This record gives sequence, C-alpha cells and structure tokens, in this order.
Amino acid sequence: MPIGVTHVLAGIDPRFGGPTYSVPRLSQALREVGVDSRLLSTHSVDALPISDPHIQAFPHDFATAPILRGLRLSAGLRAAVFASAKNASKTASVIHSHGLWLLPNVWAGRAAAKFQRPLIVSPRGMLAPAALAFSSLKKRLFWKFLQASAYQHTACYHATSAQEAADIRSFGITAPIAVIANGVDLPTFETPPIPANPAVKTILALGRIHPIKGLDTLVRAWAAIASTRPDWRLVICGPDDVGYGQMLRALIAELNCPRVEILVAVYDAEKWSTLASAQLFVSVSQSENFGLSIAEALGSGVPAIVSKGAPWAGMHDRRCGWWIDHGVAPLIEALNHATALPEHELQDMGARAKAWIAEEFSWRSKALAMQSVYAWALGQADAPCSLVHGLLHPPN
Repeated sequence: MPIGVTHVLAGIDPRFGGPTYSVPRLSQALREVGVDSRLLSTHSVDALPISDPHIQAFPHDFATAPILRGLRLSAGLRAAVFASAKNASKTASVIHSHGLWLLPNVWAGRAAAKFQRPLIVSPRGMLAPAALAFSSLKKRLFWKFLQASAYQHTACYHATSAQEAADIRSFGITAPIAVIANGVDLPTFETPPIPANPAVKTILALGRIHPIKGLDTLVRAWAAIASTRPDWRLVICGPDDVGYGQMLRALIAELNCPRVEILVAVYDAEKWSTLASAQLFVSVSQSENFGLSIAEALGSGVPAIVSKGAPWAGMHDRRCGWWIDHGVAPLIEALNHATALPEHELQDMGARAKAWIAEEFSWRSKALAMQSVYAWALGQADAPCSLVHGLLHPPN
C-alpha cells in the first residue's frame, strides 16, 4: 500500500526560522520519491500567499490576544489535522509532527492516537538544554499537562544530528530515534556576485536575531580584533526576534565597534547572493539541532566558524572551517586565524565545503531515509539503519 504522510508545523512564516524551509522542502522531496506528502500549518494575517497546492495554512485565532496568540490556536488547522488522520483511506498514513510547546503539535499527537496512525515527532532542536532554558516554567507545564500525553504513543522521534538525539534521551524520552540530517539545496548560479566593495571582506552571520544565537558574543569578539582587521567588516542579517536587534545595536555603540551592519532578513535569490558575497561565515549559537544557515553557507562555498552548540564537527575533518568552544576568547582566536589566511586558502576551504555538502546532504537521500522510517512505523519494512535505541552520547 502506498505511504501517505501529513506533516504538522505550527507556523510557516519565514520569521519562525529553519523549519519553515526544511519541513516544506522535506515534504516536496518525499513526493519526488513516491510518498503522498502534504503539510498543514498556520500563517499570520500579513503572510504572503502560498502557491504550493500540497501546503494548507490556516489563520491564527486570537491573533491579537497577548497570551493566546503565542499558542497558535487555529480551529481550521485543528479540524484539518483530525480530518487528515481520519480520512487517509487510500494510503498507509503517518502523522509527522514538527516541534513542541504549541497547540498544533498537541493536535497532531491526539489525532494520531484517535485514528491509530503512527506518529513521528521531529523536535527541531526544542529539547536542547539551551532551548529549554528559555521560558522553562511554561515549557515544563505545557509538557506535563498537554504535550506528554499527546506524544506518549510516538512511534519514533526524528533527530537531525547525534547531538539532538542525545538531547532527546537526556529529556527522558525512551522511544526509538531516527537520526537523519536535513537536506541542503545548493545555489543555482555559477559565478558568485561581486561584492559592492571588493577591498573589504565580509564576515557574515545569517539567521534569526535571537538571544540563543550568541550574537552578543560575536560582537564582543569582533570589537576586540576590528582595529587589526581594517579590510574586514561584520554583517549580521536576519529577522529580529524578541527585539534582540536593538540590544545588539546598543552593545555595538557601547563598544564603539566599527564596520558592523545589522540588515533585515533576506530570502531566496537575495539570500544566496548574500552568502556568496561573504568570505567567512560565523555561527556561535548556544544550540542548533542542525543549523540550516551553516549548511547553506558551506554549500555556497564559504568556510565557517561554528560553535559547538551546532553539530558540525565534520568541518574540521573536511578542512573547511573551525568548530570551536563557546565564549569570546575561542571566537577571537578563530577569527584572528581565519581573517589572517590568504584569500586563496579561504577559497580552497570553501571549495571543500561545497563538495562535502553536495556529496552528503542531498534532499533525495534524506527523503529516502525518512521514507524507510515511515515504512518501518507502518509495519511494511524492517528497522532502517538510521534508527537507534538506548543511550546516546554526542561528539566531543
């Protein structure tokens, strides 16, 4: 019997970060390998129209209510999730819930249980210690009274790295875990755009501007070396979350930090152009289950400095970046090293990065791996090689 899957994602607006890209892209890749895949989500009032017929996004209810708006209430989405679980008669149906702490994730679990559909859960980094530290009381209460019961019959958790799998185990979850990285799209242009000022090289941090991203650490490290690197600048680019951008601007002024720009979020062709115009990418996030922007930078041929909050130890083995400890001092050391390298060495590192991403992170390979998880959960196949049991230990 053919496999069908309904993905449930609490919000599809790009400002919510990586899953708003990776989940629709996974759904598309699954269709390309023969899985009947669709995505149900919510959208804000000012969101752009969705052209993909396999995605349904419903408006938020109580979108202006101070507390309720944060739960992503949507009667339309709830009804669609339950209807999808009930009416999947032509396929062997799976419910795949992406995320935690929001009501659409609860509905996904309850719908799967009510209609006896296998439930796959992708926490999307939300069980990392650094992520749990934000609004910790709210999350503990949500888990105790809503999420735990909704997810108690989960057939399998999906982690995008060994680090995330270890975080899932540390939270106390004993269900099987499939470790399958995200896929990565590569830029389509052949020749990178010429920077506006080729005499000044760019250190780029691209992604959500949020406290968990450690951007204050980056600003402090850049302030310490900027005077010795007059031919470099720092660019921070992304959607401002919880007003963190204003705090960064105040810190930049306080440190009298030169050659720093904070830009609005960019998407699609503009995002790829921004990545390709950089000579060095930096991510010092406290926690990343995968780090899509890191993968996209590497895939664009840009060497990277990445903190150990993200699962990119392979950069060291592939000689395409630096995987460093948290803190200002390790970042200063890495920045000093990277910005002192001749341009041709950075370009060689970027070429190795691009080849690595193309080799190991195709969306087709990830879709086939996920398809094997669904087939196993439905009783159609043996356990896939991505499945792990028992305790897990992340890389050092």
